[in-house]
Amino acid sequence: MFCLLCNSEEKLYDGLCKSCYLKEFELVEVPEYATFTVCSHCGATLKHDKWIESAYYDDEIINDAIQKDIQINENLKNVEITTEILTNRGTMYDCIIHATGQVLDDFIDKDYPIEVKVVKGVCPDCSKFHSGYYEAVIQLRADDRKLEEEEIQKADEFISNEIQRLCKTNKLAYVTERIVLKEGVDYQVGSHNAAHKIAENMQKQFGGIITESRKIVGRDKSKSRDLYRSWISVRLPSFHKDDFIEYKDKILRIEKIGSHKFVGLNLSNYESESISWKEYDRIKKVGNTDDVKVSTVTNITPTEIQVLDPETYMPIDLKKTENMNHINIGQEINVIKLKNKIYIII
Repeated sequence: MFCLLCNSEEKLYDGLCKSCYLKEFELVEVPEYATFTVCSHCGATLKHDKWIESAYYDDEIINDAIQKDIQINENLKNVEITTEILTNRGTMYDCIIHATGQVLDDFIDKDYPIEVKVVKGVCPDCSKFHSGYYEAVIQLRADDRKLEEEEIQKADEFISNEIQRLCKTNKLAYVTERIVLKEGVDYQVGSHNAAHKIAENMQKQFGGIITESRKIVGRDKSKSRDLYRSWISVRLPSFHKDDFIEYKDKILRIEKIGSHKFVGLNLSNYESESISWKEYDRIKKVGNTDDVKVSTVTNITPTEIQVLDPETYMPIDLKKTENMNHINIGQEINVIKLKNKIYIII
């Protein structure tokens, strides 16, 4: 038997001598071109069935794209495949595949040219964004009053800053729509986790109460699970700083509003008291700065201060405390009349 190519009488392998067999041996089967998918909106790259954030197409991604499309000869052992990018022409890369391996106890190597094409696609997160998908609604409300324009402007700015911060690690951290309602403002947020973090930080910034409810809005058949949407209410308090509230039969003037509590000055003893937001439903707003009137001190004793009722101008005796020692007869002072009782504002 003779070699079909060189007529050699050596041992044959598939009709060829060893030398011709190795020359004709194809280490890999290379397609006309390989492809990899890039999101046309955010530039993420599909790699191993997962979308990877990437601002450029690195060697590893292109190598993966090539190796997933080539077929290695089953007779080749100890295989090593590397790739090299030669040129880039827009969405096309000219590459070389360097293949080495062992066949018939000899090591051989070959280079194969291949083109790699960039295919434009849309990642799931961008698809959700452009379809208006959202998982949660932040409902900005004010308790027993209308939201003020300044509060809405501050909330808008705050949420915008939070979105810019969170979107760096969560692509669903976006607001699909802002809806102005008679009762407040709704913000539709792509990610429930992002919405929850924003609501918590809003409460730290502006105070108030957070409540949350969920509703089934569909079903993911591929994962056999229900899909939920959350409504997160951020309810700003009925009062502002310097407003007056009633709590446990005491009148307090609001001094500070915090994330976990607020502080009020007890107008009976002029001592500050901290109140948890858990107690909020037991609080009633009873006045604001517009209710503060000017009165005149008509008499002072060691234990009492006499002022004129701002409505009837009748003299009223009030308990004197140490922090009133600077007040003099004839001096005009601020007072407020609540529940038929007058309090001196210090």
